[in-house]
Amino acid sequence: MNHTKDVLRMTFGWKAILTDLLTLKKATKWLLLAMIASQVVTFIFSGDRSQLAWLTLWTGLATVTNLALVDQGKQSNFFWGLLCTSAWMIVALNSRTFGDVFAQGFAFIMQFFGIYFWSKHRNEQKGELIAKSMPKKLGLLTAIITIIVYIGVLMISKHLNGLQVYLDSAVLPLNIIGQVLMTYGYRSQWFAWLLVNLIQVIVWSQNIFILNGSYAVSMLVLQIVMLLNSIYGTWYWYNKQE
Repeated sequence: MNHTKDVLRMTFGWKAILTDLLTLKKATKWLLLAMIASQVVTFIFSGDRSQLAWLTLWTGLATVTNLALVDQGKQSNFFWGLLCTSAWMIVALNSRTFGDVFAQGFAFIMQFFGIYFWSKHRNEQKGELIAKSMPKKLGLLTAIITIIVYIGVLMISKHLNGLQVYLDSAVLPLNIIGQVLMTYGYRSQWFAWLLVNLIQVIVWSQNIFILNGSYAVSMLVLQIVMLLNSIYGTWYWYNKQE
């Protein structure tokens, strides 16, 4: 019971949330500020004040905060993760990118597993998750599962008349792999995030011309920011000590 309380406090307690943000490295703080600024500036200049535009702004702010905390393996990232995945599902439903809907639904569920596993593998002195390398056999299994899930999502997306189905269908398998590897603290997660973020940049750059509403521009900016963050996250995790 005491362990459960400690885990909940480290994840959802306002003191832990504030401490994790304040103890981010200087480079991560500057990156976070730049990501927040990009979301706010895009929202201001869009001129769109619809409910969906506000929701997109909140999705972006929660997402970039989550990303910065994941970069450094901070436990409270899951608080922001639950917020951003919930909001993102609504935005994705509105844009009919069903691969994204499934991906965010899966990510929402995985937050709870991550809360448990990260609390078990922390470097208490640094207050960060201990990163580790992925075995080759697990890497091969990961590739096979990714292909199988991609084919399944592609068939469903075609049936539902989704948009950009070949690209969008890759979002779910890559998110599944990224989320699972992140949950268990594997560095290789970042290759999944690099791919999914690159795909999302392509998808949302085309959505600008397909969908009505400036929220598509905000989502594109968010995807570009996430791609840049995944590059930083890759560098940071591969320079961690096991």
